[in-house]
Amino acid sequence: MISPATEKDGPQILDITSRIDIFGQEEVDSVKEAWEEYLAYGSPPDGYHFLVYRDGETVLGFTCYGIRYLAEGVYDLLWIAVDPDARRKGVGAALITASEEAVHEMGGRILIAETSGTTEYQSTREFYVRMGYVNEASIKDFYKPGDDLKIYTKRV
Repeated sequence: MISPATEKDGPQILDITSRIDIFGQEEVDSVKEAWEEYLAYGSPPDGYHFLVYRDGETVLGFTCYGIRYLAEGVYDLLWIAVDPDARRKGVGAALITASEEAVHEMGGRILIAETSGTTEYQSTREFYVRMGYVNEASIKDFYKPGDDLKIYTKRV
């Protein structure tokens, strides 16, 4: 079941994030910061929105998305993560679809997903393409030398 995240989901969201093998400490810290802001302010139209995929009381994955400032109807998919033990079971597809629907309901027209161009993120890029996203742009050496930024978009 997919629903907005609640305070009790926080430990599981942070645990999932820490167990994603391609995430470093910066990514873990970034999710934690977004989560803390979500808890402090809720999910106002211009804030962060967290959705979780639950199996009973167990969180199997989450997304975090938010408005892209200075762009009409554009949102960023900031995070999508699935528990390593729940991969390849449709959790990610269900979460990204629910995020797209929520963005559309809020008047959004484009959802942007940015990711790394390294080989470690190949499956992530393939996932976005399978979900109907288009690689609109790349910026060479964005994150660091040899690590390009790949920008995917989908009209919702």
